Amino acid sequence: ELNPNISPNAVNRFKKLINEGSYNGSAFYRVIGNTLIQAGDIEYGNVSNLNYSKIGTGKTGLGTIKSELNGNFLFNAGSVAFARKDKFDTEDSEFFITLIDIPIYQGEYTPIGKVIAGMDSLKKVKVGNKSTYVLKPDYIKSLKMLIN
Repeated sequence: ELNPNISPNAVNRFKKLINEGSYNGSAFYRVIGNTLIQAGDIEYGNVSNLNYSKIGTGKTGLGTIKSELNGNFLFNAGSVAFARKDKFDTEDSEFFITLIDIPIYQGEYTPIGKVIAGMDSLKKVKVGNKSTYVLKPDYIKSLKMLIN
């Protein structure tokens, strides 16, 4: 479930990338066991062409968007938000989903929405072992909008 009232620019970007099929094949390259999963590196994070030396730095070619922070959005289990670099206003395509409540993220990341079904499946995403990134990661086969 997306929240365009909270972060309209981020939700529009997310929807555009979904509708273009940009997330299809996107690897869950950053997985913190029982905490969060991250995917969405369009340039270097597709399972058909993973680049482990650059994953997490890819760009869409659409440019970055400004952070849309909201102190009222609670980062509970199932929250979906855009990932960013160390600085604000660097969101592009990468997103993460929290598997637990992470209150310290409130007001720090741009919320996109929340998972309303399928959390059990997300908790089964392959976790990395002895590496910063997950080798031979699980990935998004196809991401579609149910209602546009």
